[in-house]
Amino acid sequence: MEHPTQYVVTREAGRCIFVPSPLFGRLMAGLFGAGSAYLVYLSSVFFRRSSTAVFGAIFLLAAVLPAALGIRAWRTRRTPLIIERAGSVRYGEREICVRGMVRAVRIVPSPSGEPGDCEVCFELHGGKLVSIPSQYFTVFKSSEHARPFATQLADALSVPVTE
Repeated sequence: MEHPTQYVVTREAGRCIFVPSPLFGRLMAGLFGAGSAYLVYLSSVFFRRSSTAVFGAIFLLAAVLPAALGIRAWRTRRTPLIIERAGSVRYGEREICVRGMVRAVRIVPSPSGEPGDCEVCFELHGGKLVSIPSQYFTVFKSSEHARPFATQLADALSVPVTE
């Protein structure tokens, strides 16, 4: 099942450009911000009593992580994943796969997600897997959810999709 609001694909000047949809970018950053705000609220509950101020400090420190992830999500929401006609793959200005080295687009179990989660990687000649460095294109709930994205990448690169 494809999620049309997750990313936007455009083709121009012989290259294929993938970016997170505006809704998805705002939603991801907003959810991280909401999580951080909730942890700040919880810390204020503990700061009201001096006997539990230590717990307030712990929640306040914990709020830093989702805040940092939200800032990162906001800053990278427009960073494109670009597949050039010659077969090179870039994420923003950084080249992640050199021209002609991608053998297949592979759907693999996510090492950092929940059981059943998948991610899409580029398989290079020689078998090395290269992950996409974007938090927007990394983890899918199942291989069925990852397949439309993997298929579009594979079509742009003229390589097969493997699992």
